[in-house]
Amino acid sequence: MAGPIDKTLRAAKTHAKSGAFAEAEALYREVLARFPGNKRAQAGLAEIAQSRASRPVNPPRPVINKLFGLKKSGRDREAAEAAARVLKEFPRAPAAMEVRAAALSALGDHEGAAALFRELVGMFPDAPDAHGSYGNELMALNRDDEAVVEFERVLELRPGDPVALNNIGNAKRRAGEQSEALEMYRAAHEAAPDFVEAQLNLANVLVLSHKAQEAEPHLLEVLAKLPDNFRALTTMGDVRRDLGDKPGAIDYYKRALAINPDHTEALASLIMATRISEGDPLVARLEGLLEAPHHSERERVRYEFALGKAYEDIGDIDKSFAFYARGNARRKELLGYTIEQDETLFAQIEQAFPAVPAAIPDAAQDGPEPIFIVGLPRSGTTLSEQIVSAHPMVAPGGELIELGSPLSQIDWSNPEDFRAKAEEIRAEYREVLRAHAKGAPFVTDKMPLNFRWVGAIRALFPKAKIIHLQRDPRAVIWSIYRLNFGSDGNAYAHSLDDLVAYRALHQDLMAHWKSLFAETIYDLNYERLVENPETEIRALLDYLELPFDEACLRPQDNKRIARTASRDQVVKPIYKGSSQAWEKYAPYLEAAFAKLD
Repeated sequence: MAGPIDKTLRAAKTHAKSGAFAEAEALYREVLARFPGNKRAQAGLAEIAQSRASRPVNPPRPVINKLFGLKKSGRDREAAEAAARVLKEFPRAPAAMEVRAAALSALGDHEGAAALFRELVGMFPDAPDAHGSYGNELMALNRDDEAVVEFERVLELRPGDPVALNNIGNAKRRAGEQSEALEMYRAAHEAAPDFVEAQLNLANVLVLSHKAQEAEPHLLEVLAKLPDNFRALTTMGDVRRDLGDKPGAIDYYKRALAINPDHTEALASLIMATRISEGDPLVARLEGLLEAPHHSERERVRYEFALGKAYEDIGDIDKSFAFYARGNARRKELLGYTIEQDETLFAQIEQAFPAVPAAIPDAAQDGPEPIFIVGLPRSGTTLSEQIVSAHPMVAPGGELIELGSPLSQIDWSNPEDFRAKAEEIRAEYREVLRAHAKGAPFVTDKMPLNFRWVGAIRALFPKAKIIHLQRDPRAVIWSIYRLNFGSDGNAYAHSLDDLVAYRALHQDLMAHWKSLFAETIYDLNYERLVENPETEIRALLDYLELPFDEACLRPQDNKRIARTASRDQVVKPIYKGSSQAWEKYAPYLEAAFAKLD
């Protein structure tokens, strides 16, 4: 035997730890040939025997090759069945487990696939691909929190992995955590600039975050390489729509459909962008595709809302309402929402501000002041911002998420949680205001649900102006109900009864804020605004302490592009009549509207 015994024993142990049992066994037997009573060598052989007994053993290479061949050729059912037969002879054979799991996943049996990948993760805890595959199956089962744990383990084992970053972004997006999703997609794109899926996801969330101009270069880059990419064409249609280029949007949707007439996402988007007439083949095509088994529940929601809009255009109110009701019911179920969730939140917020809060000292008060435009969605916040931001001293911010998002994460049952985080929240929000201001002294933020945070706003920004929109609740509720929101922040919106109850919560909370802050909140009535625009706009500018400017009377000329569901209305002169749109659906709304106070 070459070399000292200790050195040989150490080498044998190293081989055994790495799984090279044959090499380890040879060294141990070499020691025992000279020293039959060597306890360390005997123990080493015993450990190898035990490891071999419990260690999974793959079948012969030709068998493995056949399994992978079946899977690679798309013969998933045959691959799953063949792998099952192999596993009877070679229990827990990793290669057979991997093939069967992948085949079951392709066949839609995500429970079965997840069970196998979970077992593989237990067998190989340091294998990043196993964790990634398990995470994918958990996502397919809507167990997103568990999936994120697996993807984060991938990042521990393989830092900067773009696929894991992209997958975490997918999970965050599905959870409604749009800012976190955007951060993950950015990281994935930076880690792998040629990773098309991450770049498309990044562009899509930028559109949802009202950052269409930032999304456009990403999509152009993808289309330069892949001109027939359906997702890129459809999302580019969304970009052109949000930038006010309706003909351009329609052109991109049609290009996507010319490549794939059954591309349901483009089909739904085209229906939403055009006025549908009776007999339009787009409607029949989307209805025919609606029940295809590969659609996710979220996709079905989108298509049902599109069909609701199509039949509304046609004038078939019965079918229109039926599709709106289906889409809303499906989305409410997906969100798991109950009105009690908001009842609890609103009670906690009110209890957190029983009196006028002390202002939180602000070391850096330089920069623009915010003008908050709040109320229920669809109450006229977009038109109001278009009017106010037409003033040369006001820059438009749109629906900013950088205040409401962190405030919604506060534990409002513990008011000290807000005080502890307030300065950081304000500092980051001021940076956002500066980016939008471009030198203007005021920036609008028209995120409607900021009405929940008026107490916090007064503590953070004592000088801020707050405009509260009021509108016929029937018009507001119906307009919300027929809208498929891009994010999950309006979970109350998918039941007429929930909407009526939420509107009452809104009224009660605003009454509380008015009791504390009185004339510092300006109530703007939408119906009066469209009836007597000049009178109302002059009064509004007086409240804002801005000199009158004629441009505010012509919001349709404001070059800022509205990026919300009201985009089509605000490019027209101020007009009356939109508050009566609910009336044709009155028979379906009477029961809920009877509960309005």
